[in-house]
Amino acid sequence: MNEAEFVEISDFMNLLADRSRFITLKGYNSNPTLQVKDDGSPVTDYDINSEKILREIISAKFPNHNIFAEEMGFTSNNSDYTWIIDPIDGTRSYIIGRPLWGTLISLAFKGEPIIGMADFPVLDERWIGYKNKCLLNNSSFVTDYKSITNISEATIASTGSNLFSDIGKQKYKTLIKQSKYNVWSGDCHNYCLIIKGGLDLVVEEGLSSYDILPLIPILKAKNIIVSDWKSNEINLKDDLQSKYSVVVARDKNIYNTAIKIMN
Repeated sequence: MNEAEFVEISDFMNLLADRSRFITLKGYNSNPTLQVKDDGSPVTDYDINSEKILREIISAKFPNHNIFAEEMGFTSNNSDYTWIIDPIDGTRSYIIGRPLWGTLISLAFKGEPIIGMADFPVLDERWIGYKNKCLLNNSSFVTDYKSITNISEATIASTGSNLFSDIGKQKYKTLIKQSKYNVWSGDCHNYCLIIKGGLDLVVEEGLSSYDILPLIPILKAKNIIVSDWKSNEINLKDDLQSKYSVVVARDKNIYNTAIKIMN
């Protein structure tokens, strides 16, 4: 992707996020109708309606591209390009009025996420990442934080203990004991707090591809380390239902400590 193509795709992503905001903000703090999916996770009409609109817009602009999203699954056009969408990441937060939910959008090429967006409508934060470009509300984001290099001084976060397996939960408890602070909840916004410097480490288990892939280009644009628990790169797998265990850190020493414990 060259610079002109980046501008075209990022402008298109902004259009998608604007359309999604228009829908999702209507349902925020409105006690939306709730359904429970087979996996026990909640979904609202606003998740579904936003995804429908985004799929229609993408199909009109890029009719040959694949689309993979949380609510309606995979649409294959045998393309090397796949759009990955989660219209409301953090539906539980959305339902109760917590403002940390976001809309995640990514374009992957041969499984690798090459450009990603995380939009937080209530916070009015929109992150875009591509190569070494990290944009917050369409301006380059400049980091300014104290460097933490020891796990004993680190603040770590994960969305919820219920998302871990029994073994994963025990490993994470070990990690908590070695850290300074642990914070629960936060959803996809935790990853942006790594970039901002509020968090030093995020560890998750059981994520779907649409929960993490759109965030990877944003994180990598600021040299944030992101991998699975075995230090492997995270890409879109052929088995689209695969789950991902994730470690994200700003500092290599903290990352290595987390990998040693979680592996």
